[in-house]
Amino acid sequence: MQRPDFGKHSEPFAGCSGLTSITIPNSVTSIGIYAFEYCSGLTSVTIPNSVTSIGSYAFADCSGLTKTNYTGDIAGWCGINFGNYSANPTAYSHNLYINDVEVKELVIPNSVTSIGNYAFSGCSGLTSITIPNSVTSIGSYAFADCSGLTSVTIPNSVTSIGGEAFWDCSGLTSVVWNAKNCADFSYNSAPFYYDSQITSFTFAVVAAA
Repeated sequence: MQRPDFGKHSEPFAGCSGLTSITIPNSVTSIGIYAFEYCSGLTSVTIPNSVTSIGSYAFADCSGLTKTNYTGDIAGWCGINFGNYSANPTAYSHNLYINDVEVKELVIPNSVTSIGNYAFSGCSGLTSITIPNSVTSIGSYAFADCSGLTSVTIPNSVTSIGGEAFWDCSGLTSVVWNAKNCADFSYNSAPFYYDSQITSFTFAVVAAA
């Protein structure tokens, strides 16, 4: 049986400026590259919990987006494989709704071990993040351009942070970065790049039990 893909091959709805809203059916597991590129009239998109991957530039230049709605939960959203920054519609809507409720105070559930690349990029509506000790890695650009964040605490369970994970979080002033030991911590390409407004940065090495 062929896996259901939405726009698997190339840009099936690219440039459809007349589209104002999209509701993707539950049968869809992936959204292809460039699928909705240049859909400038698009204001809302609903993505089902069946979707596990969204290809590069799927929502590129969807400048009219005001709402990204996901019918699953935070754990499911964290696990979606986004091809790049423009694959995630939150880069343009600047918000994420879970079952039509906007996420502002983000609490990552204990079932999550990895926050994927680009997972919350552009979500300027986020005001706080709670990352549990179950999380061991934070992906590249995971919280890029989340301008509403003012502080973040990274638990000592996290041993890997992707490139520019908190890039251009323009409201971020305080960071607490924990580790079991310095050797356990790895990061790529300045996770706090372009965050010159940070005035308090605490690197705490926590002794292993």
